[in-house]
Amino acid sequence: MKRWLLAGLTFVLAALMILPSSALAYSYGDANTEAVAETFKLVQSNIGDGANNWSAAEGAYKEIRAELVSHFGEGIAATLDANFLAKDSKAVIANFKAVLVMNLDRRFTYASKGLDDYAESKLLLAKAKATFETLEPYVGAGSSEMNKAFEAALEALGNPGLFGVGKKDVQPEVFKEKVNFIYGKVKPLFPYTAYVKPAAPSEPTPVPKPQATTAPVKNEPGVKTEQPVSPAKDAKPTESKAPDAAAAVETKSPEPSATASASPASTTDAAQPTATVEAPAKAAEAKASDVKQADSAKEATAHAPMERSNKTNPLVSVTVIGGVIVLLGGGVWFARKRKWI
Repeated sequence: MKRWLLAGLTFVLAALMILPSSALAYSYGDANTEAVAETFKLVQSNIGDGANNWSAAEGAYKEIRAELVSHFGEGIAATLDANFLAKDSKAVIANFKAVLVMNLDRRFTYASKGLDDYAESKLLLAKAKATFETLEPYVGAGSSEMNKAFEAALEALGNPGLFGVGKKDVQPEVFKEKVNFIYGKVKPLFPYTAYVKPAAPSEPTPVPKPQATTAPVKNEPGVKTEQPVSPAKDAKPTESKAPDAAAAVETKSPEPSATASASPASTTDAAQPTATVEAPAKAAEAKASDVKQADSAKEATAHAPMERSNKTNPLVSVTVIGGVIVLLGGGVWFARKRKWI
């Protein structure tokens, strides 16, 4: 009889320790702490549908800003900052919906990586479901199909059962297939538009003015020029030399001066460095802008490591311990009354 009593007490104790974490946990769990979804609801109610309570909406956003940065990167917060600063309600709500899609992907990603931990993966799926339910009013006709996919994903997590009773094996491939289906349907409906800082206006490039060139110097009257000397045997009368001298003066081209030959080339060469120096500078600015946009796109898709927190409920623990003490005390009293011990 003592053995049966001890076996019964052991069974009750084990049941009390296991039930809160497994059998009672086979549901979507407590998803009321999904901060991103709750913040979106506050923002939507304060600036959506014609509302104009910007102070309340921005206050709710600032409370979760640090969490958004840790999960999705600084670029996401910078975009929402700019949207709030411009008081663009459509941009704020549209980008916040896109953030909800990113959060949905984050929950799915970590749930898929931790399928060996039933309680944790089920809790992450519950938070993903809470995120989806926030977006569901804007999804349209396909929401029923996605809800069925959520149910199938929950079934694919399996169930550890109680002492092996009701145990179901996890189906990783089915789970990933269902969550990928949901994400693939939701993502195109809520695109993200990153804020791009407008580039500063650049100064116009000065156009070089052509410099005046020096014209060839003509021989002026009174300038002495050398006369061609003819051989003595071909000498002609003196009066015939004058026309030859005049012809020589008219046909002889003067040497171009140093100023005349250097001016056009130097003018062109002086104008080239300005364009050459400014062109790389503009190219560098454009490249920096492209790199910044690429970094923003990377930040938008990056996920921070999943934070794990202790979900133990102190009240449940105290209740379990108290129940065990009461059961053990009752068992000892009953055993003494029956004179078993």
